[in-house]
Formats: sequence, C-alpha cells, structure tokens
Amino acid sequence: MSNYRRFLLAVISISAGVFAIVVANFFGAFELSLLNSTLGIRQRNAALTFAIMIAFFIYANQFLYHRCLYCLNEFLTKYPNEMSHKELKLKLTSGINFGLRYSWITGILFTILYITSEKLVSSTDYLAWYLSFLGIFFWRYAFLTLYTVLFITWFVISHFLNEKLVDLFGIERFEHLSDLVISNAIVSAVSLSLIPLFWLGTVVPVIDRVIVAVIFLVLIVYLFRPIHKVQKNISKKKALAVERINHSIKSLFSSSGHSNRRLTDDPVRLRKLSSLISSKQQIANVSELAIDIPQGMKTLAIALSVPASWAIGALIDGYLELLVKSSSFI
Repeated sequence: MSNYRRFLLAVISISAGVFAIVVANFFGAFELSLLNSTLGIRQRNAALTFAIMIAFFIYANQFLYHRCLYCLNEFLTKYPNEMSHKELKLKLTSGINFGLRYSWITGILFTILYITSEKLVSSTDYLAWYLSFLGIFFWRYAFLTLYTVLFITWFVISHFLNEKLVDLFGIERFEHLSDLVISNAIVSAVSLSLIPLFWLGTVVPVIDRVIVAVIFLVLIVYLFRPIHKVQKNISKKKALAVERINHSIKSLFSSSGHSNRRLTDDPVRLRKLSSLISSKQQIANVSELAIDIPQGMKTLAIALSVPASWAIGALIDGYLELLVKSSSFI
C-alpha cells in the first residue's frame, strides 16, 4: 500500500468515526444528564466505543489485506516455485471476499438479537435506535477483522509452512512471515484493548475481564502458530542432524579399534572428527525462531496492551467523573 493510499484510508477511517460521534451527539449521547443513570452511561460508552472501533476496523481490515499481500509476495520471491504472485492475490482476495459477504449477515443478526433482547422494537428512544444502527457496522467490521486474521493465519500455515520449505540454515527466509504474524497479533491486541471503553463508569464483573483475557490469549496462541510450526520443524531437523553427526563420530572412534594407529596419529580421521565437531556446533547455534529481538519487544508490547488499556480506561473514567463534578458546581 502506497503512502498516499495509507493516508487516504486513515482520513476516511477517522472521518467515519468523527461522523458517528457527531450524529450520536445530535441524539444526546454525550449529555451530562445521561450519566445519572446506568442506561445513560451504557449509551454514552456505546456511542464512543462504536465510533472509535468502527474507525479502527475500517483501517485495520485494509491494512491486514495489503500487509499480507506484501509479506507473502516477498516470501514468494525466495520460493518462486510454490505459487505465482497472481495466484496468491487471487486466492487471498477470494478468501477475504467470502468473509466480506457473511460479515453483513453477522452484523444484522447480532443487531436484531440485541434489539429483541433489549425490547427496543416499540421504543421511541432515537438514541437507542441510532446505536442499534451503528451496531450493524460494529459487529460487521468486528467479525470481518476476526475472520481476516484467522484466515490469513490458516492460509500461511496451509500453503507456505510445509516441512520441505523449512530449511535448517534458511530461517532468515521466513522473516516476512514473522512480520506478518506480528502485524496480525498487534491488530488483534489493539482491537481487544478497546473493549474496556464499554466499561467506563460501570462496575465491571471479574468474569468479563477474565473472558476478554482468555479470548486474547487463545487468539494470540493461534496467531503465533506459524512461528511455532517453523520452530518445531527446525528443532526436528536439528535433532536429526545432531543424531547423524553423533553416529558418525561413534563410527569414527569404533573404526580406530580396527586400526593400528591412534586417532590422534591419523590425520585423515582427525580432520573428519574436527569437521564433524564443527558442524555439530554450527547446527547447535542455529536459531529455531523466525523472530528477532525487536520483534520480541513488539510481542511484549502486545502482551501488555490489554492490561494497559484497562489502566488508560480507568484514567479516562476518572477524568469524566471529575468533569461531571466540576460542571455540577457551575
């Protein structure tokens, strides 16, 4: 994605979020009187969170697609026989379009379920109906983002991580796949870290926090499966290579029993032993992870993003309470 398209996408995403907030404000979502009731607080939180997350999802979905296309194209330059660039784009686009079709169905179904459960069919609360309308887009983009990161991960595992491609001394070839995994994990973490905005000014049950944390951990474990699979294959090949070298070393020593000369006095066998030991050290030093230190730091940032978002949410909540108290004295 070019810088111009990236900038244009950011402008469109932010504009959509701002427009949603402006309309919500028109229907009274941010009036201070709403903060006197639990329903009012929930509506304010929903109006704010829907707008922010819809804007983020619009940008994130396009970012995920173009990031995946770039990383996999770079990977295929090292393995041109695996798949053509044209075939890659066709398969990737076809898979994403499948999610696009069903995302609207998901958004509408979840919104209908919410309207019926909250008994809003006969309601005259225009704000509630507007939030239900926003809910269609929220659930649609939430489903699409989840589907996209899961589909990309499945696509990478299915097409590019077979055992024959994982070379013992070619771990650097998987650098772009590692970057793709990190990008997917960051988008997922940011998405989940925005959920606490729904809880501003409310007492959040511990079970809700636990559910979000568990979903986050399960999702991250799945998204990092490509790296784990590469590590598993390289570890297996390292073990086999070391086993063969150890067998060769034993054979070298056993052959010395059939010779009248000691191993130290036989330059040919000594050179073979030295070569085998050197090869064993090189194999032992081979990294099993297709991830470097800066990416590891990104991973740590991902792990801390969800609890950090809760802390930020608490600060925002405290600021809003202070604003309400100060306005009551005026």
